[in-house]
Amino acid sequence: MMETVAVVLAAGKGARLGGPKALLRWSAGGKPRPLAMAHAEARLGADCTRVLIVARKPVVQALISFVVPGIDLLVSTAPDEQGPAGSIATAAGRLGAAERVLVFPVDTVPAKAATVASLFARLGTGGAAPLAVRPRHGGRGGHPVALQAKALERYREPNPPPLRDHLQALGDACVDEDVDDPDVLVDFDTPSEAMRVLRTPVAFFGADGK
Repeated sequence: MMETVAVVLAAGKGARLGGPKALLRWSAGGKPRPLAMAHAEARLGADCTRVLIVARKPVVQALISFVVPGIDLLVSTAPDEQGPAGSIATAAGRLGAAERVLVFPVDTVPAKAATVASLFARLGTGGAAPLAVRPRHGGRGGHPVALQAKALERYREPNPPPLRDHLQALGDACVDEDVDDPDVLVDFDTPSEAMRVLRTPVAFFGADGK
């Protein structure tokens, strides 16, 4: 099987949401668990061989009890001003033999398997294939982003750029894939936005896993 790694960007503080987004209580589809783990379970069950969750140390400690084989927790020590780029840089050195990478923020709905399959099919392999594929719905770009692993070499260097800027710098090697999935546009930064998705009050798992 082609080595495919998902990278969950979860190092934000979640100040506007009221707590770490990675630890948001997610109940859809089964037993409540942290949102970061819901993302990981979805990817391991469908299209990825490994999942890297990048978060700050207290969040990583809170997630440890939920870890199953295939999930690695990475502590980000990147400066806050680097934002998600610092998290991608943290993960870039741990991709190992990965050939494809799926990158997405934690503050969204776990991606549908059919959507990810469309991105990877467009990504393809070989010299003429795109280096990156973004989902697009209704003319708007979203997430997750599928990349050939070599497209993230820039994140092994100093001063990593925001992913949006990096994709733009790839030029024609980055393409958009139209998908019939409005969830690719979802993200939530505030309690009201999260409640529209959760349909329950916002709550978080704590350091004790409860």
